[in-house]
Amino acid sequence: MSLKTTVYLIISVLFITAEANAQQGFEIGPAFQVQNTWMINPEDSDTGPELDYEKTIRFAYGLNVGYGFAPRHGFRTGVFVSQQGQKYITSEKFLELPKATFETLSEYIQVPVLYRYNGSLKLANSAFLLTVGPQFGWLQKASRSYLFRDSLLTSNPINEVRSLTDQDAKSFLNSMDISALLGVGATMRFSKKLHMNAMLNFSYSLNDVWSAPPAGRSATRNGIVGISVSFYYLFGGPEMAGPPKVR
Repeated sequence: MSLKTTVYLIISVLFITAEANAQQGFEIGPAFQVQNTWMINPEDSDTGPELDYEKTIRFAYGLNVGYGFAPRHGFRTGVFVSQQGQKYITSEKFLELPKATFETLSEYIQVPVLYRYNGSLKLANSAFLLTVGPQFGWLQKASRSYLFRDSLLTSNPINEVRSLTDQDAKSFLNSMDISALLGVGATMRFSKKLHMNAMLNFSYSLNDVWSAPPAGRSATRNGIVGISVSFYYLFGGPEMAGPPKVR
C-alpha cells in the first residue's frame, strides 16, 4: 500500500467516525517537535574517539488526528515531516583522519498509530498523557557529506568536502523505517474546544536504517528524543472543570 493511500484511508476513517460520534471526542491540530536524532550502531559506539557522536538537533512538524473512544482512552495518528540523521567527528589524536567529519541527514514522512491514555479531566483542566505504538516512516530525502582536513601538522591545512546527491544518498538507506514510539507529558485545556499537549517523545527503529549493510555489521537504528508541543480543536469532549465548591 502506498503512502498516499495509507494517509487517505486513515484520515477518511477518522472523519467518518467523527461525523457519527462527534460527542465522544474527535480531535485535530498541528504539532511541532525539536528533536535530538541519532543513528545508533554498537560498532560505531565502541570505536571510541576515532568516531565520536556529535549532537544532531533537527525538527519535525505535521498534523495530529485523534479520537477518544472513552473518557481516558483513545487513539491518535497523523502525518509528519521528520528531519533526522547523525554527525560524527574523529579525534585530533586519530592521525590517519584527524578531525574528519561525517554526516548523514535524512527526511521522512511519518504516520504513527498510537494508543492514547490521559488522566481524568473531571476535576482539573490538565492531566497526565501517555501515547505508545508503532510509527511508519517513508524516506523522502537524504544527503551524506564528508569533510577531510589535510593534516594538523601543516601550517595551512586544506579542507576537502565530498558529498553525495540526493538519489545516491537515498540508495544507501532503507526506503521505509518502522519504529516504536513512547510519549509522556500533559494535556491542558484552554476551553471546551481548544487544548494543548506538551510531550517528551522517544522513538527507536525496529529495522536497519541501511539498505545493504556490510556483512557482519550490526543493524543501525534511528533513535530520537524530542520535545513536542501540539494544539487541538476538540469536537465534543467533557465539560470544563469549574472552580472548587466552597462548603
